[in-house]
Amino acid sequence: MSERPSDKVCFVTTGATAPFTALIESVLSAPSVDALIEAGFTHLLVQYGTAKDVFSTHATAIRTRLQQASAKRTLNVDGMDFNKHGLREQFLQVQESNGLVISHAGSGSILEALRYQIPLVVVPNTQLLDNHQEELAVAMEKSNYLLRGDVKNLSSAIHKSEGFRIKMSQFPPITSGKHRETKSFAAIMDETMGFMD
Repeated sequence: MSERPSDKVCFVTTGATAPFTALIESVLSAPSVDALIEAGFTHLLVQYGTAKDVFSTHATAIRTRLQQASAKRTLNVDGMDFNKHGLREQFLQVQESNGLVISHAGSGSILEALRYQIPLVVVPNTQLLDNHQEELAVAMEKSNYLLRGDVKNLSSAIHKSEGFRIKMSQFPPITSGKHRETKSFAAIMDETMGFMD
């Protein structure tokens, strides 16, 4: 995907261990796509992993819908498999375009995205047993690191993401004191989740 200065990228990552097909279906739904277009996005890139068929089916339907709509409603929809070398290139595209990352609620994906100081919508997979994703997303949203999204209404979080860019907290936070240092990820998680000494 080549970028022009006016491009605005939304990158969706679904995790490396198991496909989060509900997230793929949600981001490729009409309300989510409409919210992205209203927010000025020009590119939607979905990391589909092993759920290529789910991506292809929904991407084809949404591309057809966009072609039938007016020429003003343009959004390029692309997909990619997992990249064993990481997602640095995609996060840089989002950062340079003042875009958005929508991610499953895995701690590794959250940490990687937050390092780029870009708006992040995290969507917990509520179908998982012992769902710590929900707890992590709620706690980190309270600290203004990210927005929590829901597969049943992802468009709401997409709309909020534009204003969130201005008020999101710096990650990692800087500690106070004579030697200003950043906190470790473990310390941030402990503090965010309420595990204090």
